[in-house]
Amino acid sequence: MFFSHYFLFGVIPSGGGVAKQRMNVSRTENQERTSNHVIILWCTTFSLIAIAILCANALTIAVFTVKKLLRKNSNILLLNLACADLMIGGIAMPLYICIFYKALSGHQWYDNAVHEIYITVDIFAGLSSMFILTAIALERAYSVFFPFKHRGASRRFYWSSATFMWVMAGCLACLKLLTSRRILPSSYDNHIILIFVSFALVTIIMAYASIWKKIHSRRKESMRNALIVNEKLIVQAMLIVTVAFIGMWMPIYVLNVVGSFDSKTLLTVPQNAIYFAKLLQYCNSIVNPIIYSLKIPQFRKAMRRLGHKSSVRTVRTENV
Repeated sequence: MFFSHYFLFGVIPSGGGVAKQRMNVSRTENQERTSNHVIILWCTTFSLIAIAILCANALTIAVFTVKKLLRKNSNILLLNLACADLMIGGIAMPLYICIFYKALSGHQWYDNAVHEIYITVDIFAGLSSMFILTAIALERAYSVFFPFKHRGASRRFYWSSATFMWVMAGCLACLKLLTSRRILPSSYDNHIILIFVSFALVTIIMAYASIWKKIHSRRKESMRNALIVNEKLIVQAMLIVTVAFIGMWMPIYVLNVVGSFDSKTLLTVPQNAIYFAKLLQYCNSIVNPIIYSLKIPQFRKAMRRLGHKSSVRTVRTENV
């Protein structure tokens, strides 16, 4: 979803690289390999996932904007994560489906502006999700190792941290745009983005490994302290979110690493495998709300209250 546009657009028209090679092999051959029912199946699947992402993350944002939940500073980062996922389902995926369908169905169509908007939004939203998850991992580690200082952290600090992650993702997305327009050297952006992403992944893994070790070392204390038990539940939820994120993004990450150093290798990858890796990555934007509802009691209660208020309003409207 986010590194190299020659991999992302392995079977749809783009500016160059492997995508161009594949499209130049033979449009007729490509159409023979990808039948109409397969195209419709993939487009329908992507569309359903996009709708699910929109519904799940819109509900998450609604829940986190409830005053009681938003008073907790750590939820500010979760709110920003939901916004990034909402952008994926509401903007990036519809553009991807449009380009995907027109390319594979044989339409003589190519809009450079649509291509650039898609790739910029896709990279921006994807990197924002990863960087915000990194901020969450560091925030959780800070809360475990320095609990008293953590409680004194201001809301401005959390909003500033989230803003910094958005800005950093935006800069890298613009970097991709500059290379696609050949203002910067080709593949220059791929290596830089890979460095940032690899650093983020290592930071996340190290943060949660240290948290888990710390929590297990004070297991007896946690059984006596309800506050620590609640903290442990939140850490577990964020750990599951991160493991799901890494697991679902790993196929596309590995393929982009390979593509950054040897683009010809990607020609041997089956097209359906590329579609599945892309779908798996997009599906990650759905799992976070599910994990919140299963592992964070406050979130679950707020969601029930929100549903109760909606049902009461509906009954009152019908009575009127």
